[in-house]
Amino acid sequence: MASEPFRRPLIFVAHPDDETLACSGLLQRFPGSLVVFATDGTPAGYGLERKYGSLQAYTRLRFQEAARALSHVPNSTFKWLTGTDGSYFADMHVYEELPAAATSLRAIAQAFAPDAIVSHTYEGAHIDHDACSFIAMHFATALSLKHFEFPMYWLDQSGKVVLQRFRDGGLRVAARALEGTGVMKWQLSEAEIECKEKMMAEYRTQRGTVSTFDPRIERFRPATSTSSSFSVPLCRDYLYQNRPPRFYHTRRHRLSAKALLKKFAEFEDWRQQQDDWRQELHVQNRHVGHPQ
Repeated sequence: MASEPFRRPLIFVAHPDDETLACSGLLQRFPGSLVVFATDGTPAGYGLERKYGSLQAYTRLRFQEAARALSHVPNSTFKWLTGTDGSYFADMHVYEELPAAATSLRAIAQAFAPDAIVSHTYEGAHIDHDACSFIAMHFATALSLKHFEFPMYWLDQSGKVVLQRFRDGGLRVAARALEGTGVMKWQLSEAEIECKEKMMAEYRTQRGTVSTFDPRIERFRPATSTSSSFSVPLCRDYLYQNRPPRFYHTRRHRLSAKALLKKFAEFEDWRQQQDDWRQELHVQNRHVGHPQ
């Protein structure tokens, strides 16, 4: 990019591998970044316990893959969101615990003092991606942080998967009218691509998914979503798995997008009741200070 919009970003992603696929070049250029994973990356109901012994064993493997991937970037640091009891948020279920997730992210950020947050765009494909986008929007507002977003994937009108491109139209039309909200496409160097490919290779459990992404592409833009953006569904429903499933052959459950929007609305109500939420963040931010 022509200029650096941040120096110490907090990269907030839904699952281990999202940070590598979307932000590997960013991580290499800004080694002071912090990656925060929202979920344990372990969806129930796909027979993972049969293949790996238990869901807990699979979670440990996902965590190990993330550590190995990020070890290719010097000085990289990462954390996981945790609930009040110290447990991790389950894959596909963080939307059910938005206040707890936001509170955990707040605590992490207060210790890290970022100058920007970088997260998923709202694109109506994966329920965890959209939940992270929603949390990041509120978080950036509360901390008065710059907020940038990246695309992962979504489905076009024919049902075809679109990778690594922003979903234009609808909520995004307004973005074109705002000065300085153009897409920033990073040109990764050969060395950066080589490092990214090594990071991608560490996610062996996700080999099928990772292989569909082009390691040369990374796109970012200033986020344009507001609370009203998340009151409009971008899809009919989400792939979703109840825990635990009754039968493995029924694993492809769907969750209405309206159910997710209802949780967003409930968070908005909760947020309004937290009189000290915004004030406390600003006070802590002044005490910690941002790096210059």
